Amino acid sequence: MYQVFVVEDELLIRQSIRNVIEQMPGPFSFCGEASDGEMALSMMQDLMPDIVLTDIRMPFLDGFELIRHAKAMMPWLKIIIISGYGDFESAQKAISLGVDQYLLKPIRPAELTKVIEDMARRIEEGKKKSALPKGYDQDEVQQALRQHFMQQLLYGGLNTATLLERARALEMDIVKPCYQLVLFDLGSEEMNHQPLRNTVENILEQQKLPLYYFGEANQLTVLFCGQTQEELSEKAYQFINIFRHEMKEICPVVTTVTGNVVQRLSGVCVSYKTAADVLKKVYSVSVGQVVDVNDTAQIAVEMIELGDPFGEEFRQKLQHAAAADVPRLVDDVLESPEGSRFGSMLMRYYALLDLLKMTAQQIARATPGVDMKDIATKLSDRHDIFAASGRKESFREMAIQLLQQAVGMKQESMTGVKYSHVISKAEKYVAENFCDPNISLISVAKYVGLSSAHFSTVFSQTLGRSFINYLTAMRIEKANELLAKTNMKLSAIAMEIGYNEPNYFSHVFRKMEGMTPKEYRNLVQQDQ
Repeated sequence: MYQVFVVEDELLIRQSIRNVIEQMPGPFSFCGEASDGEMALSMMQDLMPDIVLTDIRMPFLDGFELIRHAKAMMPWLKIIIISGYGDFESAQKAISLGVDQYLLKPIRPAELTKVIEDMARRIEEGKKKSALPKGYDQDEVQQALRQHFMQQLLYGGLNTATLLERARALEMDIVKPCYQLVLFDLGSEEMNHQPLRNTVENILEQQKLPLYYFGEANQLTVLFCGQTQEELSEKAYQFINIFRHEMKEICPVVTTVTGNVVQRLSGVCVSYKTAADVLKKVYSVSVGQVVDVNDTAQIAVEMIELGDPFGEEFRQKLQHAAAADVPRLVDDVLESPEGSRFGSMLMRYYALLDLLKMTAQQIARATPGVDMKDIATKLSDRHDIFAASGRKESFREMAIQLLQQAVGMKQESMTGVKYSHVISKAEKYVAENFCDPNISLISVAKYVGLSSAHFSTVFSQTLGRSFINYLTAMRIEKANELLAKTNMKLSAIAMEIGYNEPNYFSHVFRKMEGMTPKEYRNLVQQDQ
């Protein structure tokens, strides 16, 4: 499916383009629209479109600036300019920015359909090209030498002077104040290694990232160099988002660990050892997730110090609880100050293991003559604790299931989220400002103190949906309330919930609710 996004400040033109896309046969989906470049950039970072149609002259951020920023964040984008200006200077600038097609207004539906279909063909051709094996030439030899150098850098054994000498010989610029590694596990070893490797190397080449090592077990390590820790974090998370998007078809599940930032080249091998060890430990628990090595290291310490993840007070309450009390007891734990320790997937996994053991003990006490190990085995077969510990919601559900089962014959649970304080702060901010038409992923990320790329990853990974979907759901929920309880005009409701254009509000509402705002109002008012 090819996701198509439209940026145009004239409503009627935007509507006509949207209609063409929605009526196109084949794997094309209209994923969103915006009336200016600034709003578009925020939405696109969440929606990750494949094809973008944009005007040039727009308020806040013009089309050229939008293209420049969007291409940096999403280099796979196919860009189609739609403009009323056919001057040579504009066309020349478009070419320099890597624009794929330049259409002049007014645009005929047949012409637009043909151009979008052509973009889809180019995307497919690019995928095939990236998977083709390379010929054995001098570049191949140079790449093999670089891989050998990276292996020596990661596994240690050479002093700094020797590393620098070999890096200079290979024309590798590695002398920087800060270094950070990002490790990717690309999943099943059953996958054909060479096409996978060719695709990965193509992405790295496009991103101008020559410092990487690709092992035979489908594990990729990328080294980032920079001036400051903040710069590295921005680079790393931006690349993580790009890489996971580009790999989603050939490798839909990519588990990622970001390593410690180090300030000496000799410290890279130590950082690698720590990150590789964490990747092995978290793979079965947090498959497909992005994990920071500092968080997991802290959790490992907490596990050792904690001993009992639920605490004696919790166990005592369970002794007097009924099955109906379990959800409340679980939520009390999660919302308490101690509940923050369960913000890590590792801690959630450890907690579920302890809970499964606790449940097996409780059942064994209630059923004399039954072996506790047999009970634990049956519980393990019935409940996939690896998968459940990956997300807050699934962790909570499984904890409640196990506890209610134990309490029913007796026991309880808990949960957490990696960046709980950041997400809570973001949720509160969105709840207070979702009616502001200028709110965006970028503005919320700035408010909570993270880069937009980092915040986008953390938000979607924690809540299970993208920021734009979260914001849209909140706005539509408010619209439902206003439609049901007031006689406000649709245009006024659109403005009230943060949409400047009633037609776009109607489009989003229909997409979310399966009916128009007017139909929804008539339906709910009939039931009242």
